Amino acid sequence: MKNTLRDVTRTLTLGTAISMIMMASANAQTLRWASAGDSLTFDPHSQNHGQTHAVAHQIYNPLIYLDLDSEMKPGLAVSWEVTENPSVWEFKLREGVKFHDGTPFTAEDVVFSFQRAQHPNSDMRTLISSVVDVRAIDDHTVHIETNGPTPLLPNNLTNLFIMSKAWAEANNVLTPQDYSAGEENFAVRNANGTGPFRLVSRDPDVRTEMVRNDDYWGIDQFPLEISRVVLTPIQSAATRAAAMLSGEVDFLQDVPVQDINRLSNSPNITMLSAPENRTIFFGMDQGREELRTSNVQGANPFADRRVREAMNIAINRNAIQQVVMRGQSVPAGMIAPSFVNGWTAELDTVPETNLNRAKNY
Repeated sequence: MKNTLRDVTRTLTLGTAISMIMMASANAQTLRWASAGDSLTFDPHSQNHGQTHAVAHQIYNPLIYLDLDSEMKPGLAVSWEVTENPSVWEFKLREGVKFHDGTPFTAEDVVFSFQRAQHPNSDMRTLISSVVDVRAIDDHTVHIETNGPTPLLPNNLTNLFIMSKAWAEANNVLTPQDYSAGEENFAVRNANGTGPFRLVSRDPDVRTEMVRNDDYWGIDQFPLEISRVVLTPIQSAATRAAAMLSGEVDFLQDVPVQDINRLSNSPNITMLSAPENRTIFFGMDQGREELRTSNVQGANPFADRRVREAMNIAINRNAIQQVVMRGQSVPAGMIAPSFVNGWTAELDTVPETNLNRAKNY
């Protein structure tokens, strides 16, 4: 992942799971943020989409978030553990938290948010498909029951944002936006979270403006010297790079690979680079008896292990790395990168490219 930031800053944190933007320049009050795409919606339970989550993290909070090392950290929950019943998790909630409208955050908001995220309209429901019940034990304790022991439940909650039940009732957004049907509800362009920034205005694919939440519960943990964030989506790679070079934007999230050297050589731009939790791969349909779009009739070539192995050794990953990605990738033997739990060097072994051997399978 390549990001550029104009001028010198001490701290910038922009993660896949949680995006807390921080600039430590004493004179910096407004951060002009540009990216290739925009949030699809501000309804926090509508779409399971990376950029949508990145923007939502500025305004909403989940119970748990991932830090830059992909370690789970307390968000609106300060602790979580399995109870004596292996199918029930207990979450202790952070006290003294308020939504942006001043409403206190309680366990009822957690219960409501989980139920809302389980609605058929929600693209988040698959992450909590094992959840059969969510109960408020008291104002700051929640029990989440699953359909059997679910050790990975906390991992699935890092992008499940908590809404205010009272706000949702007052604005008739008790169910998520039906995005596929083109529905637009009040939560699509308005928001009321517990996060570091408050939403000021929203013009999809044009401009989103946020201001600092001075009552943010985490303000001592995450120094927020930015008072205002303006997000501008710029789809054109050339235009994004030009905006950065001209000083129209301060932070460029999606750096075009062809412009990395040019931006890096600018004296006013600092390039920050880190591994991204993203893998590009071929997915082969092994399950169908016959492929829908193939000229092979009565069979599925991908069901044959030899075909899959031949494709694996026919693909020149190093050439893709050098030519297509211009050095901004790492050949992968498995879908998980090295900083994700479950990665092993053995599984990440990349086979040597061998076209002749592939043809002989």
